Amino acid sequence: MKQSKKWVVFTLISVLCIGLLSACGSKNESGIKSGGDGGTASDKPEEVTLRFMTWDSGQTLQPYQNAINAFMDKHPAIKVKVESVPDNYDQKLLTSLASETAPDVFMAWNYPLYVPGGALEDMQTWVDKDSYELNKYYPIIMDYMKYDGKLWGLPTTYSTRAIYYNKKLFDEAGVPYPQDGWTWDQFIETVQKLTKPGQYGFIMTPDDVMTMQPYFWSNGGDMVSDDGQTIQGVLNSAENIETMTFLKQLYDASSKINSAGKFSTNNGLESFQTGQIAMFDNGMWPLGDMLKEGKLDIGTVTHPLPEGGSLKGIIHTSGYSMPKSGKNKEAAWELIKFMSGEEGIKIITADKFAFSPVISVDEESGYAADPYLKAFAKELEGTDKLVASMRHERWSEAEDLIRAAVQAIFYSNADIQKTLDEVSEQAQAVLK
Repeated sequence: MKQSKKWVVFTLISVLCIGLLSACGSKNESGIKSGGDGGTASDKPEEVTLRFMTWDSGQTLQPYQNAINAFMDKHPAIKVKVESVPDNYDQKLLTSLASETAPDVFMAWNYPLYVPGGALEDMQTWVDKDSYELNKYYPIIMDYMKYDGKLWGLPTTYSTRAIYYNKKLFDEAGVPYPQDGWTWDQFIETVQKLTKPGQYGFIMTPDDVMTMQPYFWSNGGDMVSDDGQTIQGVLNSAENIETMTFLKQLYDASSKINSAGKFSTNNGLESFQTGQIAMFDNGMWPLGDMLKEGKLDIGTVTHPLPEGGSLKGIIHTSGYSMPKSGKNKEAAWELIKFMSGEEGIKIITADKFAFSPVISVDEESGYAADPYLKAFAKELEGTDKLVASMRHERWSEAEDLIRAAVQAIFYSNADIQKTLDEVSEQAQAVLK
């Protein structure tokens, strides 16, 4: 879902230039008010069916389905049909937006990808209409709902990332469990002690550039400027040279012996669960299933820090949005408010697979004190940056170049300063 989709964006823009419907529709269209000659108080509201699209499926879909069921109980005139699209989500969503066949409500995570075509509804209009309170949400989460100065969605859930570790493997190696605030040097040393034939202390892959960002941030660096316009002079900064040197050392400490390259961001979870990897970097999502299975004695810890650095975690979140051409906007807005509001989000986060973006619900849940979740909660505290993909619509193209540069550094021992200098110039040209 997060791969480059350049051709899709260009196709979308060209199709949309003929113009999309922008009318919000009448109350009769939404199905919330009764039809007929003005209607009466005794008239039954006209029934409407909403289409709700998500990339979730199976167990990850169930919490959202639970909230949707509760919504339909409260709004018997509104039926919601859930459409699960676990594969090629962005392409299918963009195509439906371009053809004006998009669902009434859909989950969206990459607004810079969707916004340029002009097919999304500006949610600020609906917020203003209902005087809907946005201060209930974490400010950094709301930043993810915006692009180009406008609001495109209300938040679903969020998760930061932390380091999972297998206590059994630590015990067998006689290595103390890691503690929050540990250093880069301690991390590398721990990885080395837990690496042996058939076992990896940690897998550092060059393939997922996104998850490297907390390391750059914690050392005072970044991959692109805050406004998303400048890479040259940012990516190849002195701070980033130091960070990339650390990441290369981390790769050499364990991943380097994996010459076949069989580990990736996706199958690394399976390898952690089978005891091949002692430590694993991920979000909250797999935690519940691992604890239920009870096969592993695990712990979680915050990311290690450079000397003098500060913890700045990465955030995974998404929003509920609707198309500008939607025919059931009043009903869609009611669903979005419920799902993103206090009542819906309590249902969705009940099984601890993610945090609530509503501050009061997050505090009430007590998840931040949970021994398995407190590391994830701490990762949010100092976070003040959006991931690079949320800052520029063409970031995926730049990221492709950066990924190739990191691969050259990791696999071929390319000179770090020279390689980052070169790729900064190439990536800068892409953004312009």
